[in-house]
Amino acid sequence: MRHNTDILANLRARLKKAQAQNQVVALKTGTEVEDMGFDEIAVMREISVENGVKIMPLVVKIGGPEARRDMRECLALGVDVILAPMVESVYALVNFVETAEGLMRETGKAANLAINLETGTAVRNLDAMIATKAFAALSQVTIGRGDLSKSMNLGVDDDEVLTVTRNVLTKLARQKKLTSVGGGLSVHNIGSMSEILSSNRFNTRHIVFENSEVFARDAARNLSEGLYFEQALYEALAEMNPARADFYAGRNRQLEERLPHLRIKRTAAM
Repeated sequence: MRHNTDILANLRARLKKAQAQNQVVALKTGTEVEDMGFDEIAVMREISVENGVKIMPLVVKIGGPEARRDMRECLALGVDVILAPMVESVYALVNFVETAEGLMRETGKAANLAINLETGTAVRNLDAMIATKAFAALSQVTIGRGDLSKSMNLGVDDDEVLTVTRNVLTKLARQKKLTSVGGGLSVHNIGSMSEILSSNRFNTRHIVFENSEVFARDAARNLSEGLYFEQALYEALAEMNPARADFYAGRNRQLEERLPHLRIKRTAAM
């Protein structure tokens, strides 16, 4: 991948603007459904650092609870949070935490640990996971509503999915865990989600927002600015890595579906 300092500086400036104006508090990516390689993740680390100082933490979702190579790469890049997907049982949780902590001791590098709750099985096993020493080692928990709803054979905004999400958030709050909710967020539902769900944060594929009163007052606009940043990120990556241009273009088409009305308004105003 060809790094372009001007492109990276522009992305960093856009990120800082979103941080100042739209309650953006972290960058997020991963090797799982995000399908990013570590050269691309290195770009995200680079734009979240200015003059050697981190301006924003970077969360990376790895390929699975025991994806050792991913964990090593994350530690080498100085990733702030390593997020494990598909943690559905005490075994998977303990395996993830013990593997990550072992690699941190081996490398002398550190990162916070987090898990994704994204299936009905994970929700049913949550109490057992909470009772473990491994759970105490986690800094945060993300609820992936998209996969959760699919595992329940329901739509992402179905009342039962919302009820399950709220109940999980209540349990996690009692454990004083930082929480984030993602999956199926669009300009059409983020306003109601920010009112209904007591999550500390919301996340898209690459952006994490603080779920504050300021965010909630203009949730659709704040989310849209985050999604516009994601589009700019994909366009920049396509320029630096033309071999993946079709992939990035496909991701941008998906983003358009989440903010069509705002895109029309934004274009008309230009």
